Amino acid sequence: MISARGLIYAAYLFVISSILLTYVLKAFTAAEFLAVSAFVCGMLLLHFAGRWGSLSHSLRAIVVGSSVGLSGVLIKGVLVLLGIGAGDHAAHEGTHPLLVHIHHLFINLGFLLFVYAALAAAFSGWRTKP
Repeated sequence: MISARGLIYAAYLFVISSILLTYVLKAFTAAEFLAVSAFVCGMLLLHFAGRWGSLSHSLRAIVVGSSVGLSGVLIKGVLVLLGIGAGDHAAHEGTHPLLVHIHHLFINLGFLLFVYAALAAAFSGWRTKP
């Protein structure tokens, strides 16, 4: 059985792996799959916590980051259904590049909220130590 702590570790592992795949190996499809996996793990925290009020500040940031990141995937799906952003990105003559890649903004904002959550948890842990 996966615990909330296991979900947090898995989410951060997926985030780090996604970033490495993007910048080191240039494997964009696999990186997006891992990003979505991280966001799904973040959303599952709500299932394990039961209520929003029972989440700590840093866990709330993870859930919000996951919501923002998954909205980027939803935007990508809508753009693909509209015929924008499907297939090879280099073949979009006449399509503004921002429109093709707007979903990356939401995924990156989700990642930034994950970083904020990690820093908030570390600072909270450091502040409460005697």
